[in-house]
Amino acid sequence: MMQSDSPGTPQIPPHIIARPEHTVSRRDIDVEALKVLYRLHHAGYTAYLVGGSVRDLLLGKTPKDFDVVTDARPGELRKLFRNSRIIGRRFRLVQVFFKGGHIVEVSTFRCRSEFDELAENEAGPSKDTTYGTPAEDAQRRDLTINGLFYSVADFSLVDYVGGMEDLEAKRIRVIGDPAVRFERDPVRMVRVLRHAARIGFTIDAAAWEEILAKGHLIRTCPPARVRDELLKDFHSGAAQPFFKLMVDSKLFYAIFPAWVGRLGFSGESRLLELIGRLDLLVQNGYPVSDSLLWAVFLTAFLEPELQPRDFKELREFIQERIKEALGGIEFPRQRQDEVSQMLALEQRVAPLLARSQPIPARLTRLTLYPATWLLHQIKTAPEAELLERCNPEALPTPPLPAKRRRPRRRRPRGRGKKAG
Repeated sequence: MMQSDSPGTPQIPPHIIARPEHTVSRRDIDVEALKVLYRLHHAGYTAYLVGGSVRDLLLGKTPKDFDVVTDARPGELRKLFRNSRIIGRRFRLVQVFFKGGHIVEVSTFRCRSEFDELAENEAGPSKDTTYGTPAEDAQRRDLTINGLFYSVADFSLVDYVGGMEDLEAKRIRVIGDPAVRFERDPVRMVRVLRHAARIGFTIDAAAWEEILAKGHLIRTCPPARVRDELLKDFHSGAAQPFFKLMVDSKLFYAIFPAWVGRLGFSGESRLLELIGRLDLLVQNGYPVSDSLLWAVFLTAFLEPELQPRDFKELREFIQERIKEALGGIEFPRQRQDEVSQMLALEQRVAPLLARSQPIPARLTRLTLYPATWLLHQIKTAPEAELLERCNPEALPTPPLPAKRRRPRRRRPRGRGKKAG
């Protein structure tokens, strides 16, 4: 059973899962994270491994990073770890540095997230402290499966939010009341879909119903933040199931209102097909730039209207359509220019590539031509041949411009030596 959202309410004792009853092992934890945990423990502080790393270890996956949470304050952490620095203003974190560029982030137990506090401050004065107890820190997190703690004191798991139960049930459940949590920070709806897509869990019915009802609130979030959240999913290798959930929940159309009524069933299928091709490249370690990601994404929006026309006119047309298509997010001008040029250039060279005709050198020498060539392969290659066609070693390299021979200078007549 989970607690209320509000700090200060009576706290239910955690469920303690002893070492023989779970699969988290120290041999799977980065040695740097263990050093931080043990130093805090031996200094008399409470310290836990927390969040996605604990979830991934329980799922048999290799975590990308390991975060630590403790009752030590930032100033105390800075004294304990000389190889560290404090970052952030109100919500301060301590980064502990190790050789090889490894960083372990350590935070102090907090009673609520920064977005919950912002929502509370709109209705009243700010509270003096954001620090809290382990129970409050668990409650401020988004999902139950991300609210588990691992302790090096006795190698147990500490569960205040029912995360173990949801992991076993393969269920994505929001901590607290989904209606309240989504209103305070609508980006949490994106994160619910993200975790369901990445690990293949089902979404709790209460959370799903609130996403259907409150999807429009995503428009109240800073557009740049929404864009950055979506880029995480583009680069995840699980973008196709994520965008499938986005479309099914209508959250996609809340972010991109210009797409409403434009795609239809065939357009949605084309969008998911193209994103699935990107997933295949990402899963196999192929380099995919942000500009290429957006160009592939926008193809489903633009394809029905793209017709042969003058290159400059086509590029201007595509720029206007990009502004319309991505009106719900903040899209930098430089990125917009790159994407529009790439899409227009692909339309220019597509007929030549389809007939295996040579591409004019003035086009192949363009900086964006290799990415444009890759865009064409993603759009047209048979799925069984996609990886072979898009192999980084197969990317065309722009030919060097031919060196101009300098004309020989003729010596003026009459300046030679005279015969004696």
